[in-house]
Amino acid sequence: MNRQPSLSADAVVERTDAWKTVATPAAQRINSVIDLWLGEQLRHRRKALGLPLQQVALGCGISVSLLSQIERGLRSISLRTLAALSNELQLPLETLIRNTQHELNEGVHERSVVRAGKHQRIDLGDKGIHKEKLTPPASTAGVEMYRAVIEPGGSTGDALFFTYKGEQIGYVIEGQLELFILDRLYRLQPGDSFCYDGITPRRWRNPGLSLTTVIWAITGTP
Repeated sequence: MNRQPSLSADAVVERTDAWKTVATPAAQRINSVIDLWLGEQLRHRRKALGLPLQQVALGCGISVSLLSQIERGLRSISLRTLAALSNELQLPLETLIRNTQHELNEGVHERSVVRAGKHQRIDLGDKGIHKEKLTPPASTAGVEMYRAVIEPGGSTGDALFFTYKGEQIGYVIEGQLELFILDRLYRLQPGDSFCYDGITPRRWRNPGLSLTTVIWAITGTP
């Protein structure tokens, strides 16, 4: 059974009219944060060039459905397909993958430490979400930590999404966070913490006028 966030009764509120007016599509499974990041970069570039999905998919020899799923982070992408998209969108392959790997220049003995400013970054620009992966490369316990900075109005979107099985625990450092899990809306403030299973459909956003910072710990990541 999925655990719901442990919150006080006044932290739990009914849906507001604003939420009620938005139809809730079926929950979508995000394959990984890396797939989501890559998809965002590809979609940004395609739209900047004014290219329709059909044209890019045809040029890469893949289906429109597959390209759409890649752009939304719902499918992993092979290196061959990534190279084809890089060529079709006139975007260097290094630009796409530079933030998907840890720095390897410090040597094997330094993989237990990641210096400030060297953490892997995942920027979802149009969603107003900026993440840093805090877990050092040497970690083997299957636990990953992320620091997410969410711009005012930034959100995961109107659709519910889920990832893979594994507990996720979050702690709000600053700002406000609206966490929508299944049919319940939680309004979180600095000092509040929460948890849920990765397969639980959810969405979240920053409803405030200032940045929101959240630390996430995730277990059971593939």
